[in-house]
Amino acid sequence: MTTAALPQTTPTRAQIEAAIAALQPVHRVMVRLLLLAYLDPTPEDIAFMARERSEPNMRAGLKQGGKSQVAHDKISGLPKDWLVAVETKVRQFQTQSREQLTRLNHLVDFLTDYPTEQLLASECGLGPESLEDLRAQAKLSPLTYALKKLASRATKGEIEETDYVRERLSLEYQARLRQHDRAKKRLNLVLLERQASVVSSLSDEFLATIWCIAVGPITNRRVKAVQAYVNALASTLKSSLDTASFAAAVNAGLGPRLAGGSKNEGVGSKPLDVAGDLWTQTIFALAADPIPLMTPRPCEHPEGGTKSLTAKLRSLAVYELAEDEEVRMWPRTVQCLNCLTVVRATQQESGVVGRSLAEVVTQVKTRTAFPRKEAAPAAQEAAPAPEAEALDLEERLRPFIGDDAGQVGAKSW
Repeated sequence: MTTAALPQTTPTRAQIEAAIAALQPVHRVMVRLLLLAYLDPTPEDIAFMARERSEPNMRAGLKQGGKSQVAHDKISGLPKDWLVAVETKVRQFQTQSREQLTRLNHLVDFLTDYPTEQLLASECGLGPESLEDLRAQAKLSPLTYALKKLASRATKGEIEETDYVRERLSLEYQARLRQHDRAKKRLNLVLLERQASVVSSLSDEFLATIWCIAVGPITNRRVKAVQAYVNALASTLKSSLDTASFAAAVNAGLGPRLAGGSKNEGVGSKPLDVAGDLWTQTIFALAADPIPLMTPRPCEHPEGGTKSLTAKLRSLAVYELAEDEEVRMWPRTVQCLNCLTVVRATQQESGVVGRSLAEVVTQVKTRTAFPRKEAAPAAQEAAPAPEAEALDLEERLRPFIGDDAGQVGAKSW
């Protein structure tokens, strides 16, 4: 669809709200519902929807004790429970929409701050061809076996310190390459999902549930409300609106709808063609404001709230969770606002993203240092067997390498 030149003025929240306030009540209510993640319906909007409730028993005054009870509970000529029912549904769907956007924002922030592996490449001291070979083998290398073998050789004195450090850094480099590749793919998917969520509105079925009326009238009201709003906003901005621009804005307002409706179930694999029409400008102007703070609901995972889960989430936040464990945890973690809130807060508090180059170099060198035996005679008597030392070294390094199961994808929880 080709659109004509659009007004250059980006609407402000005040202009958007002024345009909505100028609409007829039915259109005003509909537009606020379509923008429910960013706007709060007013008490007048709630009352307008409550007046149209269509349940026969409600209209007959048979709810909660008959006509006398209804008469007692009336507020501004409406039964109180009608108002409460509509307001409850409004808050329910608004909370779901805002939780979805908050969850995706946390994910984007977390994955955007993901550290790169440039330092590890330079620390390996290998030429471009050798690094290219490591990158090519990163997805297939049996790192757990290689780690055990390297630890055993170091313990038995079968490898020089220089060679050990080079091989150990190569293993870490491959692990971080896979980690970076996973983060990049995840970020691309999350960006697509967030874009789809930002520009989507509630489906007709969801709107009918809130309004307590049939789906049929909703579709017609949606079309007329979007048309009226686009004209009102153009008037507020004092901008001319040609036919093509008007059609583009209306189509955007009627476009993507959240899953559960009749269109666009799920998220596509390609970026949306987001135009600069007045409706889309409205959404991005409103979305630029911070979302009100959400109180995450309790985690529904079997071990939700336990110290074990919290420890894993904190390790995930600082990129030190074993690879196989991370692959298993990720699919369910990204769907839980509670878990993501912990992960993002831990990432920010840890300072892992803002670490200086010197700090990172020190940590990498400490991790990959050649294992040395204590020379004290008293310690030799109680020294563990070589096999035990190799296992101990493996356990200490496991958070940075992981198990083979994570390299080809493990089943999610």
